[in-house]
Amino acid sequence: MRKQLNFPLLILVLLIAFLALGSHYWLSNFGSSLPRLEAKVSEPVKTLPDFTLFIDVQTKKEAFFELLYPIIQEENAHVLSVRRALLDLKQAESLTEGERRWLTEVAEYYKLEGEDLASLPIEQAHIDQLLIRIDYVPPSLALTQAAIESGWGTSRFSKQGNNLFGHWCFVKGCGIVPGDRDDGRHHEVAKFTTVNHAVRAYIRNLNTHYAYADFRDMRAKLRENNQPITGKALASSLSRYSEEGSYYIQKVSRFIDHNKLQRYTRQFEDAIVFRSAEI
Repeated sequence: MRKQLNFPLLILVLLIAFLALGSHYWLSNFGSSLPRLEAKVSEPVKTLPDFTLFIDVQTKKEAFFELLYPIIQEENAHVLSVRRALLDLKQAESLTEGERRWLTEVAEYYKLEGEDLASLPIEQAHIDQLLIRIDYVPPSLALTQAAIESGWGTSRFSKQGNNLFGHWCFVKGCGIVPGDRDDGRHHEVAKFTTVNHAVRAYIRNLNTHYAYADFRDMRAKLRENNQPITGKALASSLSRYSEEGSYYIQKVSRFIDHNKLQRYTRQFEDAIVFRSAEI
C-alpha cells in the first residue's frame, strides 16, 4: 500500500531549509550585524498638528519640541548604529564581499565621491572619510532649525508638505512651488510623506551636502578632542544654511539658549547610553 505524503510536514521541512539557506546567504554576504541604510520608523507621524490652535506660547513650544524630539532621537540613533558598524569594519582584519558591498552602498548614500569601494581594496582612509559624514546632529540644533524654518510648524510648506527645514528639490513636481520664486529659477520646496522623512532628509543633508563641509569638519574635531558635540558649538558653521549668513548663526545660538534646548541633547546622549569611546 502506497503511503501518502504528509504535505504539511513536507512544506515545513522545505520552509526550514529555505530559511537556513537564506540565513547562510545573508551572513556570508552581508554579515549579521550590518544595519540598514535608513531607520525603520516605529511610529510615523504623517501630519503635523495645527499649532495655530495653541493659545499659550510656551505650551505651543513644548508641544512642538515633544513631537519632534522622539523622531530626531530615532533618526540620530540609527545614524550612530551605522557609525558603530563602520568602526567595527575598520578594526576587522579582512572583509567579506557582502561587507564591501555594504560599504559601497553606504558611500553612495552618504555621497562620498571619487571612491569606488567595490573595485578597490578597502583602506582605513575610506572608512575615515565616511565617519566624518556619519554622525549625529545635536537635537538642540535640529529643534532650533525646525522651529525657525517652519515658523513653529505653521508655515505653508510645513503644513502642506511636512517640510520643517526649508529643504529644496529640483525635479518638477517634487514639491511645492514657492509663490515668491524668481523668474528662471526651477527649485521647489520638497514634500515629505511623513515628518520622519523630513527629519531624515535634514540630517542627511547636513551630513552630505558640500555647503556643510565645515559643519562636518567641526563636529569631527569636537569628537577627536573629546569635546561636547552641541548645537551652539556647531551653529557657527552654518552661515550657508540661510541667506541671513552670520546673523542666522546668532539667531540659532540665541534660540538654543532662550529655549534651554541643550536639555534635549543631554537627553539624547542619556537615551542611547552615549560613550564617545565606543562610537
